[in-house]
Amino acid sequence: MKKQLLLLTFICMIVLPSVALSAEKKASTMVVSFDGMRHDYLERYMKEGDMPHFTEVADKGMYAEKVQTIFPSLTSSSHAAIATGARPSATGMVSNEIHKPSKKLTNLDSAFFSSLDAKPVWSIARKEGKTTATILFPGSNPKFGNAANYAIYYGDTWADSDYVSLDFKSEKSFKKASFPLKLDKMGNRTVYIMAKSSGKQKELYVSFEPNMQSAEKVYVNAWGSLSFQAKNKELAGFTFKVKAKNPDLSDAKLYRTAVTSAVIKGPRGFRKTINENFGFFPVQDDDRALKKKWITRKEYEEISTRFAQWTTDVSLFIKERYKPDLLFFYYPQVDHESHNYLLIDPRQPSYSREKSKLYMGYIRWAYHLTDDMLGQTLSKMNDKDRIFLVSDHGMEPVHSSLSPNEELEKHGLLVKDREGKIDAKKSKAFAVASGSIAHVFINFKRTQKFGVVDQKEYSSVRNEITSIFKKVRVKKKRIPIKQYFSYAYGQFNGKFIGEERGMSEPFDAIKDTALFASFERKINPYEKVMLTKKSQNQYEHKNAGDVLLVAKKGYYMSQDDEKKVLTAEVLGNHGGDPSRKELFPIFLAAGNGIQKRTIKSEISTLDIAPTLYKLIDIKQPDFVEGERIPELGPK
Repeated sequence: MKKQLLLLTFICMIVLPSVALSAEKKASTMVVSFDGMRHDYLERYMKEGDMPHFTEVADKGMYAEKVQTIFPSLTSSSHAAIATGARPSATGMVSNEIHKPSKKLTNLDSAFFSSLDAKPVWSIARKEGKTTATILFPGSNPKFGNAANYAIYYGDTWADSDYVSLDFKSEKSFKKASFPLKLDKMGNRTVYIMAKSSGKQKELYVSFEPNMQSAEKVYVNAWGSLSFQAKNKELAGFTFKVKAKNPDLSDAKLYRTAVTSAVIKGPRGFRKTINENFGFFPVQDDDRALKKKWITRKEYEEISTRFAQWTTDVSLFIKERYKPDLLFFYYPQVDHESHNYLLIDPRQPSYSREKSKLYMGYIRWAYHLTDDMLGQTLSKMNDKDRIFLVSDHGMEPVHSSLSPNEELEKHGLLVKDREGKIDAKKSKAFAVASGSIAHVFINFKRTQKFGVVDQKEYSSVRNEITSIFKKVRVKKKRIPIKQYFSYAYGQFNGKFIGEERGMSEPFDAIKDTALFASFERKINPYEKVMLTKKSQNQYEHKNAGDVLLVAKKGYYMSQDDEKKVLTAEVLGNHGGDPSRKELFPIFLAAGNGIQKRTIKSEISTLDIAPTLYKLIDIKQPDFVEGERIPELGPK
């Protein structure tokens, strides 16, 4: 018996460490998406030494020189292409806002909370016995099926952010204040705050309980957080800061972020593990609070950084704890800042060289943030791991907004009631806008609830719509003469401003100055007016409109139905022609089996999924349209 025990011990000493080592070194292929990251901006920032961790991946692995997204160059469409290898005709992601058939004409659904019609690679790999995980990756919402083994996605927002005055009342040795927290579909709660003096600092205790038995301890002008279990059993919460200058807190105000939660799906105990280790899912950003001056730019960046760090921490925890074969995660910061601050064209509202420099600094900050997060990810990779760095599209400056619904109303195809609301029972058409495109839906009896257009009238209505938008003319937007020379010659971080725009020569813009205003005074701002309901068309999908509008460069579509051309409410957008270099995405790869070289082939976001199928040795489904990237993986 002793000999048997000794033999068993000897075997365990040899075998078990090797098993543990094998488990520890299990390979993960990570696909990390940086929404809105421009190929040329990343390249420039790497050359300037601002993106050391992206440079590390490029130096050790592969960097794609020629990569395009799909059309439309929108977040939902391209992420669906990355996940499936298929175009919108197969995935159904024809736009970021989707009007689905058999619903009222004006009904809209977010593509980010809708199901993919083609199965993503993480779902197919899971069914083939692989372990997969998705964290916030667009199209991965586990509520709609096709989920990974471990899935985390944006959940409910229970209340918008707020900024409230606090009225502290003295009670014995402390002061106390409270304020109501109004929660959507979940009633109201009261937040209690107790203040105590601690040396030079004022200690605060914040709780949902009036007796303060369970309270969060923070200091004045420092961040704190509070969480609770929502009705759907997800953990919800918010971050807050009590701001005050007076020692007696007579001027105290409390800023809090939106109350947010996540959808967390996985094996039993997974949600509890995530909540206990990382707390509630924090808000992504707060533009509203920044605009209202409730918070400073520094505080805004701290909120966004907290979100990015939560994403990184959770993703790397899942990688280390559950060792997925495929791991997808996502960062929205570059896209978000670029929409708000891509002020690089003098035709844009409130343009000045100084403001452009300031705003481009905000975008550069977002690129830096993603590089910091990548650095943390690279530090957790073992020699068997692989990493793909991708973006869904680039970003281009816009100076004007188009309102296709105003055109439809002008020609009697869209009807409003006395209160100014669209009357779906009388309207013949309605446009659904997203970025630089808009789908125009005919209120067809066969496909729409309360449809008014019959089969005999359908063709004439569609022809009328195409004619309307082909005939639209607007005054061409020109570069003011007083801004042209600073635009062309002004320095931007030691570079010509024109170079920041990716222009080969600053003088390329001269034809668009007011000097030439007498020529081409009016233009059609719609680059394409396309019929979508015809055979062998890549937009032939039940979610597609009857007519597709594509804006010219510099314009984007508004869902508003006011003026024909409006001042742009955003400064950067996308959705149009993917062959424009401003819309080129990124692709880098490094890790086990990936050689150091440049990818010279022309690739697209469609090619990522078939490459993954090859690398993990799974047969790809028939709907895949992309091709394996030839420089990557086994032949």
